[in-house]
Amino acid sequence: MFPRRIAALAASLLFLTLGLGCYTTKTPLGSAASATVDRAYVGDFTMAEKDKTDSIVIRNLDDRQYFVEYSETGGNAAKPMRMVGYTADVNGVTFANLRTLSDDGSIDDKFMVMRVSSSPDHAKLSLRNLKDDFFKDKDVSSSESLEKVIGANLDSEKMYDGEAAVFTRSAPTTQP
Repeated sequence: MFPRRIAALAASLLFLTLGLGCYTTKTPLGSAASATVDRAYVGDFTMAEKDKTDSIVIRNLDDRQYFVEYSETGGNAAKPMRMVGYTADVNGVTFANLRTLSDDGSIDDKFMVMRVSSSPDHAKLSLRNLKDDFFKDKDVSSSESLEKVIGANLDSEKMYDGEAAVFTRSAPTTQP
């Protein structure tokens, strides 16, 4: 289902409220003020799986944050999920911090944190959810303590909720 697609960007709290296994926290990893946009993540991506196709659209908002829209077709398609977020690196590994944007204009106060990467040719986007239960008994009360816990467990399968979802960049459309 959804956790594998958006980390199975851009994957946020809406996922948790749907009962899916994503790590959400009021403590962000890093800060949007010091973040920079990596243009390798900007684009349109799809992942076809069985009878549905998942799509992620990622845009640069202000050279610090991204706008992310996730949607699916086929299966149990729901309305698109829109998020705002930024990335932070931990020991050379990139993580996205995403917050859900609602129809009423409010922005969630919790962040969904997920691991993200781009293939060397930028044709593939990999998203991997973190497991909420992994963090329950850890001190993640500050951004620094969250970074320390994640950094110490980068290679631990126990920290992740399944395998990474891999999306393929859609060919850019050209204007006549």
